[in-house]
Amino acid sequence: MTKPSLDDLLRSGEWNGAEFKAAKTALPKSVFETASAFANTRGGWIVLGVTQDGERFEVGGVDQPDKVQNDFLSVMHAGRKVNHDVDVSEHRHEHDGKVVLAFEIKENPRTRKPVYIDGDIRKTFLRKGGGDYHAQQHEIERLLRDASADRWDGEPFTRVDLGEVFHSASLKWYRDRFHATNPGFDVEQPHHDFLYEWGYLVKEGGKFLPTRGAVALFGSLRGVRNLIPKPVLDVRFLGYASDEDFDETRWIDRLVSEVNIIETWQQLLAKYLFFMPKTFRDIDPATLERRDAPAGFRVFREAAMNLLIHQDYGDHSRKAVIQFFTDGIKFWNPGDSFADEKHLLDPGEKDVRNPAIAMAIRRIGMCEQAGTGLRMMQREWQALGHGAPLHTNDRVHKTFSTFLPQPRDVISPLTGEVTGEVTGEVTGEVERLVGVLDGELSRQELQQALGLKHEDHFREAYLKPALALGFVEMTRPDKPRSRLQRYRLTEAGKAERARRGAT
Repeated sequence: MTKPSLDDLLRSGEWNGAEFKAAKTALPKSVFETASAFANTRGGWIVLGVTQDGERFEVGGVDQPDKVQNDFLSVMHAGRKVNHDVDVSEHRHEHDGKVVLAFEIKENPRTRKPVYIDGDIRKTFLRKGGGDYHAQQHEIERLLRDASADRWDGEPFTRVDLGEVFHSASLKWYRDRFHATNPGFDVEQPHHDFLYEWGYLVKEGGKFLPTRGAVALFGSLRGVRNLIPKPVLDVRFLGYASDEDFDETRWIDRLVSEVNIIETWQQLLAKYLFFMPKTFRDIDPATLERRDAPAGFRVFREAAMNLLIHQDYGDHSRKAVIQFFTDGIKFWNPGDSFADEKHLLDPGEKDVRNPAIAMAIRRIGMCEQAGTGLRMMQREWQALGHGAPLHTNDRVHKTFSTFLPQPRDVISPLTGEVTGEVTGEVTGEVERLVGVLDGELSRQELQQALGLKHEDHFREAYLKPALALGFVEMTRPDKPRSRLQRYRLTEAGKAERARRGAT
């Protein structure tokens, strides 16, 4: 992170990324709680010598900056106050002759979490909003699961007899797809030999044991329920928009799946095909996929597979959820991405929660190769004229969500009929917005440039259509209501402006 100025830190306010403490004469004890919280979540800045009262800041300075700095760094680097090493860098600022100390605390890798103090794991802290909070037991358990070098899906499972643990139809479906995608392997090979060869059976004490990943993928109903005592997926078709305040029980149709990943995908796909408005010729009996796939199917499948592959199956208190709203589809995953938000779209291999499950799905071509899926979703969803997919990686609550925006009321989830006109026509309002949007502008700046006074009219007639067409994007898509939100033209928006200018 680039060293920010003191004004930058003060302007950021005491929120997720900064904590201000007086520390005029000594180091406050709470500074280590903040260090734990930052190291366990997204990192941040501890600023000593500043107090905050509401929106007001007072720079009092640190009277003995060398001592306070050495006290803090000696404990963080060599003391026993903190259980794991934490990456800390220090910076000094001067303001009216007063010294302010700023320490950047980096987020720890998952293998060095949780970070706690005084040798007591109960003193694990998380950063939520503008404060440090004691982590609850279930939150500590999530951190410990993710820190383990042995991934959940590779561990052997012993609670069900091998003879009754697998669902034969799921194994046959998978192997048919596997051999079609990977020619040259023995199609007559017995299931047990196939599973052992690919690491889904392990040998311990002279007997074969299924891995957790094998049961999650191909398990019988009994096997899955013994392994995962919660639904694998909850799918709801809702007759209202994502920003409308309705009771979540007001669903039109619902699927709660408690079977293995293969069967869950088959159930989800059948529902998806039923509710899609586009007609189709027929369905491939081997894969249950349309031969004439509907627009956006590849993006939907990638988002759904991400949900089934990367969720925290060891978390028995939460389930994965897909919600079909009238303005888009939301995928909510109980398990965050190990990749930092800044690098989600970067190419290359990523550290994943369930590598054995991920590789099984990749081998049959049911998801994109590592490091390409989110970029494909971004590209293809916008090519359909929709706004860019919105991804939110919540390090604190360890969740990941994706929202695929669509024009409001385009599809009725009850009948599958088109209820609104979708022509992709660029209205005069959108044309005007594209014409005035230079660089990155706030909503207020855009309204001023357009000469508009009423926010509701601006949002409905100008901003939302431009976002839906993919001409405009948010600078903070994970925080759509942020006071720091700005808007800018996408490549499609720039091309549209150039085209309009040419005509």
